[in-house]
Amino acid sequence: MTQSIQRPQWADASSEAARAHGADEALVLEFMDALSSNDADRLIAYFADDTMYHNMPLPAAYGRDAVHATLAGLFTVMSIDKVDTFYIASRDGVVFTERVDLLTALPTGKSFELPVTGILHIRDGKITGWRDYFDLRSFEEAVDFALGG
Repeated sequence: MTQSIQRPQWADASSEAARAHGADEALVLEFMDALSSNDADRLIAYFADDTMYHNMPLPAAYGRDAVHATLAGLFTVMSIDKVDTFYIASRDGVVFTERVDLLTALPTGKSFELPVTGILHIRDGKITGWRDYFDLRSFEEAVDFALGG
């Protein structure tokens, strides 16, 4: 399913701030593109063994196996159809992103554009930490499906 995202008025796709500068940012943008594969087996290759993943409104997953299980579980109830990263910046192995994710709740078939701020920690070309901040309630109301339980 390929859908377009309504680009927010504040987002400038042609900005230098939307392009990768350095290997860490390039890795994060590659990973963001790979998210739409909805394939936990493919995505886990980006993560270090001692990694952590936390969708901030939901419980965190610690360790590669737990991150894999969390991603696999998410992909049974929702799909990531597209990720548009509008701004990216980094310092000392920490990469910040501002983006909009186009998600579909599989039980309802409803899609929603979700603004997300993400922070990823990179070490030796692998993700050692990934935190996403978003409004869970907005997503749940838009797609008529509760991720938070």
